[in-house]
Amino acid sequence: MKVGFIGAGKIGTGLGILLSHSSIKVSGYLSRSVNSSLNASSLTNSAAFSKYEDIINASDAIIISTKDDCIKSIVEEIIKYKSIINNKIFVLLSGSISIDVLKPLKEYGHTMIMHPVQTCPSIEAAVSLLPESYFTIEGDDIAVNAGINIVKEIGAKPIVIDGINKPLYHAACVMASNYLVTLIKAADELLKASGFPFDKHPDLLLPLINGTLKNISEKGCSASLSGPIARCDIETVKKHVENISDDEILKLYKAMGNATIKFFKNPGNAKMTELEEIFNE
Repeated sequence: MKVGFIGAGKIGTGLGILLSHSSIKVSGYLSRSVNSSLNASSLTNSAAFSKYEDIINASDAIIISTKDDCIKSIVEEIIKYKSIINNKIFVLLSGSISIDVLKPLKEYGHTMIMHPVQTCPSIEAAVSLLPESYFTIEGDDIAVNAGINIVKEIGAKPIVIDGINKPLYHAACVMASNYLVTLIKAADELLKASGFPFDKHPDLLLPLINGTLKNISEKGCSASLSGPIARCDIETVKKHVENISDDEILKLYKAMGNATIKFFKNPGNAKMTELEEIFNE
């Protein structure tokens, strides 16, 4: 199989690098940025295309690895080449968009979404993390089988899905990754405000974070909660609330406290009601 990429961003380039060391051939990259396509092609020993016609002819599968708001216009461009897109496989890497956006191409070829459930802030991160990740795959049978093959070629794990609520699915991914970064940033700000020598020890919380993730991985969320809410330690929570001076961080702390009670509340524990009152003040 020969795979071409429209878009030469971090994930597309990282995935191409991984595939270039597999039995799948990377045909090359087409990008609005000539420098990006040249860079990606040099990293994958492939071609830098300047025309849709050329990348379509050179590829069995086309992976569209661009921002979501570019996809519709790319589909419109591809459909101009009706005579050469028969039986081609068209792939999106997006986690939030519906596969319906590829519907105009279904009449001629095969379509799927192959979403890497991973955070890739750089090409290097993509190369390192994608092989450890799940990819969710949806589409027609031929496309899905190709997607499973692509995912397994880089050592990752495919999960075939169908008919799920994509906005909720993607919101879950955002909360688990993007908002986790925000939460840790807020914790860092509290450390700085406490007088802790953050400049000397900026990694103080990392073992705690990693330990929490390890517990969740081994035991699940329900058995991994510890701390003052799990102990119903009302006085400690009161001291936290009294000492957090940043209004936005205090709102976040209270919101997270309320959410923690919602998910882990013991209905028979009256102290939980008192904690709720603190968080709702």
